[in-house]
Amino acid sequence: MLAVVCGLAVIALFLKKVISGLTAWAIFFVYNALHLGYFVSLYDDPIQLLAANVNLSAAMFILPLALLTYPLWFSLSLTAIFVANYLFWNVLDSPHSLAELMINGGTFVVFAILVSLLGHWSKIRSIKRIAELNLVIEIKNQEILEQNRKLELQATYDALTGVYNRGFGLQILEDRIRLNQRDGLELTIVYVDVDNLKTTNDTLGHKLGDRLILGVVESIRNAIREADLICRLGGDEFLVVMHHCDLEEAKRIMIRIGTQLENLSQGSPFPYEISWGALSYDKDEFSTMNEFIEQADHLMYETKLAKKKRMKEKKQRL
Repeated sequence: MLAVVCGLAVIALFLKKVISGLTAWAIFFVYNALHLGYFVSLYDDPIQLLAANVNLSAAMFILPLALLTYPLWFSLSLTAIFVANYLFWNVLDSPHSLAELMINGGTFVVFAILVSLLGHWSKIRSIKRIAELNLVIEIKNQEILEQNRKLELQATYDALTGVYNRGFGLQILEDRIRLNQRDGLELTIVYVDVDNLKTTNDTLGHKLGDRLILGVVESIRNAIREADLICRLGGDEFLVVMHHCDLEEAKRIMIRIGTQLENLSQGSPFPYEISWGALSYDKDEFSTMNEFIEQADHLMYETKLAKKKRMKEKKQRL
């Protein structure tokens, strides 16, 4: 009855925030330890002593397990108080000898202490296991994020050149066309074809063919503005999208690129040359993005044919 009253009292104090949950547990635990230890010492019959110690051990077993949610030092402190009180009453006030106390019930108390320690050890092991599992999950999450990043890069950039791939580049072009239609901002594209790539691959190898592509891309990247972009349409074909840029400015940029490529060709086993066709967007002229690109491609092809014609005439004169 007194234990019930004590329990209700500490609960009331806890709910009113007069004491903390840790303090409430300590008061309840110590109070019951004092009374249980004292009552056990009153029995002079060995059977009654044994029964009392069994009940005492049950309380000793349950309370520390209930305290597993608290720190180990807290539970051990209360356990030490419980044992010290038990020894005090039973050794000094009990009619039985210490040997009789241990034989008729003390071993239960020792067992309860071990169970309490084992419970805390299990809790620590569980926390450690959970930490290990969380670490594994974190590593797996990082691997997934890294894999997603690689997939995103593959879906966005060309593996060889690092410029936008066809799908992502055309998506941006479509967005720029919408801006042109809405705000009237000038938009020019340049369809670029790398000359002699097949010849370079066939005669000098694909390694030098890749070098040709990379040299052209780097020259274009150095010449265009920050707002412009370049995407690889496939093979030796690229598309340069020049935002807020008129046709004449785009042609001047391409001429500078041609000069850079001429300088790059000096001492190279192959020439760095491109053919290109520049075209500004007109919403009244093009109904779709594909028509816009195809017209720029047609201009590039005319330039390439004209270049081949000039080279053929030059060889005939020689």
